[in-house]
Parts: sequence; structure tokens; C-alpha cells
Amino acid sequence: MSRKILWAALAALLVATFAAYLPSIDGEFQYDDQEIAKTVWVRDARAFLEPGHWLELPRPLTSALFAINHEISDFRPRVWHVTNVVIHLIAVVLVWRLARRILARAGFAASPAAAVPAEAVPERGKGKGRRAVAAVARTVPEWPALAAAALFALHPLSTEAVSYISQRSEALASAFLLGALILLLARDEAPANRRLPLLLGAIALHALGLTAKPVAATTPALWLLAAAVLPVPAERELAWWQRVTRRLLAAAPMLLLTLYAATSNVKEVSGSGHAGFDLAFVTPLEYVATQMRAVPIYVRLVLFPVGLNADWLFPFSRSFLEAAVLGGFAFILALIAAAFVLVRRYDKEEGDLAAAARLTAFGWLFFLGMLAPTTLVPLRDPFVEHRLYLPCFGIILAMTGVGVALARRYAPGRARWVAAAAAVALIAGLGAATAVRNQVWQSALALWKDASDKSPGKPRTWVNYGTALHFAGHFDDAVKAYDRAIALGNDPTVPLELVVRNTALALVRLRRYDEARVRLVRYLKAAPRDAGTIVILALVEVDTGHLDEAEAAAKQAYALDPRQSRPFQILGQVQEKRGDLQGAYDQFLAAARIDPSDPLPVFSMGRIEEKRGRVPEACNLYARATDSLARSSAGRSAAEAYNRLCRGRVSR
Repeated sequence: MSRKILWAALAALLVATFAAYLPSIDGEFQYDDQEIAKTVWVRDARAFLEPGHWLELPRPLTSALFAINHEISDFRPRVWHVTNVVIHLIAVVLVWRLARRILARAGFAASPAAAVPAEAVPERGKGKGRRAVAAVARTVPEWPALAAAALFALHPLSTEAVSYISQRSEALASAFLLGALILLLARDEAPANRRLPLLLGAIALHALGLTAKPVAATTPALWLLAAAVLPVPAERELAWWQRVTRRLLAAAPMLLLTLYAATSNVKEVSGSGHAGFDLAFVTPLEYVATQMRAVPIYVRLVLFPVGLNADWLFPFSRSFLEAAVLGGFAFILALIAAAFVLVRRYDKEEGDLAAAARLTAFGWLFFLGMLAPTTLVPLRDPFVEHRLYLPCFGIILAMTGVGVALARRYAPGRARWVAAAAAVALIAGLGAATAVRNQVWQSALALWKDASDKSPGKPRTWVNYGTALHFAGHFDDAVKAYDRAIALGNDPTVPLELVVRNTALALVRLRRYDEARVRLVRYLKAAPRDAGTIVILALVEVDTGHLDEAEAAAKQAYALDPRQSRPFQILGQVQEKRGDLQGAYDQFLAAARIDPSDPLPVFSMGRIEEKRGRVPEACNLYARATDSLARSSAGRSAAEAYNRLCRGRVSR
């Protein structure tokens, strides 16, 4: 087979993958992406240069890439999305390289005729004969490896990890995991003098992966799994536990790094309300029980990716005795038992059937092992698709091995063409599904409309859909969506006060001030010290001309929570309406100092400067305020003001 053809096929795969993600390349910042703008280190890359600051950041490598994107393009989404896609393409290349090694170690040759028993390769000796035999023995099934990479590259399950900017950490950590695993597998077969450099390189990649996301913690376990299930020829006669034992000392640094990262992350998220063993709404055992239900559905989504959803309605289980929990637990045990049976039965046998059996065992255990961290550590959301980004590769490997074995067995003369036709059809179908799914990631409105249709009983989907409608200017529909969320009842991931505030803000935009005031006052009777809601009430009073009441409410909110910037924003609006422009400017400046990521006070300062006739200063402030996420109404207003007043001018 021509290497040029192979490399051309790989290039075509990368181009096709990029094309499948084009529908979302200019997509809005979604959901948690809005939090990116609130982090100082993303908006100011110099923070990464401070001594000791790096390790204090959550997922520092991911945050550093976010900061670089901001330096390049502020919050214009194209560069951010392209970066995510490029990381995915790197992961695809690494998956291809790993698949080559895994397929070869499982026992697949480039073709049935190329298969050479391990014992036929002489360990010593010289001459062309030995080199020829060794070369044949090292051949790998290049096209099956590329097919596995293509299935991974174009699987629609990957869209949540690639098109959702915040989940860059998933793909980034996976890329480092893949690189480390490739080096570790290369070390297994390398001469003695090359083993240490390869091991050190793997340790370095493992450490970097952990700074992207804790998913990289599984690297040493996957290496030991490969040693147990897919032995190198020199260790074929050893028991699986002996192969593992031989690597424990080399794996120790990575295991220690994993232990350190795990304890640090658990400590870091403690009390956060979104992860950890102290979540108020689910116990650790209830969470694990819930994951027993999740795993079979995860497998179904890999094999049949229909019904993808950004926000699944997946209630927590409250007992291991639930029928679905017991069924899922039995399913997982069956997978593990089947893997052990296959390894035991085919551990030392040759041929495609034995290779497929070993690869299937490795693939299923790879899938379960990659999911282990999110199965054991409680998370706010029990079921999300981005967790399948790299685990799905295990199932893809298993299916690839089975497909190759079946094609060679039942169509021996046409195996290559039969397998190629099946692979192309499957890859094309997945690629089309990925492109269609990426259309949903174009806008918050499309994403949350899709989620609310698929999870109509989940309050959070309606809150997020309402927010998307709000930013799109559909205020009446936004109020209806918020009311639908309230009617569905309590959702521990969506504070009631947030829904009340958002509803009031939408009513303000509809000029239904009395209704907004009634809702806010009614809520504040039950929660009189809720400073954030008091601020929204102060906003209603400002807009209705009740300046004394607005001022009193803003001061009350500040007294309850001095960390808020919005009371100063309200006080600035009060001063502006009273004609005290300098007093208003000072209040807006105070708000901007408290929350530098909020474009509203900066935009308001620009408006004051424009009123005072200081156009260059106003233009500078409007330009600063546009450095915000596209879904910020203040940022959009600042951009409109800049285009109206400043386009064509040279600001300082």
C-alpha cells in the first residue's frame, strides 16, 4: 500500500472533519461559556506570568488557551471555535496513531497473508532474512486504524466536547492522554536505551493532561490494562498479572500524579455545589446508583447516536434496588465478565478471531475505565454527552476489530473492499449527523429549543430557553418559558431567585413594570435578605421614575452584600436621571472596579462621556465594553454606540 495514498486519506479525513464542524464555527458562546468572561486570568493573560499563580488556577492549561484566544480575538467566537476544532483534529491524528499500535498488539496483521507468529521472528541474528521476517511481523492494518480514527473524528457525540467552548478541557486532556499512552506503548517494545526517554515524555504529557482536566488521570491505568490484555510478543507467555507487575514501578510517578490531582480536585470542588462528595441533593451512593443507569444509555448513544441532547432529564436514583439500577449494574458486570472470559480464552492464540476477542475485551474495559472518574465522583449533572468523547473510542476499537475479523472470515477474497464499503457508508452517515447536530450549536436559541423539546419536564432547560429567548428579544415568550420552569417545580441546579429575577427583567423590557414589581415583592417576602433580587426591584423603581425608592433599595442591597457591583450601577442611573453626570460616572466607575468583566458599567460610563461631549473618551469606553460575550446586551449596545459615534474616528 502506498504511504502517499494513506497520508492523502488522512488529510481528507481531517478536511472532512473540519467541514462537519463548519455549521458551528461562528456559533455563540453557550451556557457555561458565559462564565469565561468573568475570570480575570482569561481577560488578562499577564496573570499567567505571576509566580506560583499557574497552579492556583482551575484547569490552568485550558484557562491559558482561553486567555490566548481572548488576546487574539477578544470574545469573537470564530477563533475560539477553530481552536476547539484544531484540538479535536490533533486528537484524531493521535487516535489514528494509537489505533495502529493497539490493532497490531491485538494481533491483527496488515492482511491475513502478512500474519507471522511471534515466535517466527528471531530475537538474534543478522542478515536480510531476519530483517524481512521482522518487517512483516511489524506490519499493521493501516486502513482499519484509519477507519477507527474516522469513526471517532466524525461521531456526533463529539460535538458537545468540540462545539461547546467550555468543554475544550475534555478534548485537550484527551489529546494529552492519547499522546502519553502512545509513548508508553512504544516504550513496551523499544530497546532498553530508549525506554527511559519515552517514559519521561509520557509522564510529562500526563502531567500536562491533568492541568487540562482530571479525565487524564486514567492514563497509567489504561497502560496497565493494555499490558494485561494486549501483551507484546516478548511477554506473551507471561500471566497477565506478571505483565502488569513489570510496569508498576515505571507507572508509579503517574499514579502519584493521579492521586495528587484527584485529592486536589476533590478538595477544590468541595462546597461548590456542582461536584464533590458533599453535594446537598445527592449522596455518593445515590450518584453511583444513577451511573449504573447511565452506562447502558451511553453505550447505546455510541452505537446508535440518535436523540442527542444538551441537557438530559435524568433524575438521580435513590436506591440500588431500583430495577433500572440493577439492570445497569448487571449489564456492566456482564461486560467485565465477558472481557475476562475473552482474555482468558484467547490470551495466547493467534489469528483474526483471537485478535478481535482481545481487542473487544480491551475496548470495553477502556470504555468503562475512562468513565470511572465520573462514575465514582458525584457531579451536579449525572448524564452529559461530552463525557463520552474519548471513552467512545474503546467501543469503536472493539467494533473495528469485529468488523475486520468478520470481513476476512466471510469474504476472504474481497475483505478489503467489503470492509471499505461498510466503513465509508458508516463514516459518511456519522459525518452527516455531526454536521446536522452542529447546526444546533449555532445559537443559544437553537440549542435550548432543541433541549426543551427533548427534556420538556426539566426546569433548567426552560430557564435556559427563556434566557435565550430574552437575549433574542422575544421577551413575552421568555416570560412563558420562565413560568413553565417554575410550574415544573424545584430543580436544585437552578436557584428560584434566578428565575424570579430573569422573569422580572423580561417584564421590564415589556414595560410590564407593575407585574414585575408584584413578582419581586412576593418573592422578597419569603427571602427579604436576597440582595440580588433587591437590585432588580431597584431597577424597576429607576425605570418607573421612583428615584428615592430605587436609591433606598440599591443601598439596602449593598449593605446586605458589598461584593455586588449592580447597586452602584443603579445608584449611577439614579444620579444620571437627577442630572448629576459626574456623580453618575463615579458610581459606574465603582461598579466597574468591583466587576471588571461586566460591560454594563463601562458602557454607562461611555454614555456619560458622550453626554458631556467628550467623544474620544466615550469611544474608548464603548470599545472596552464591546470586549464581551456576544450574548451580553450591554456589549451589543456598546457596539451599536461605537458604530454610531466612533466609526472612522481614531480613539486613544
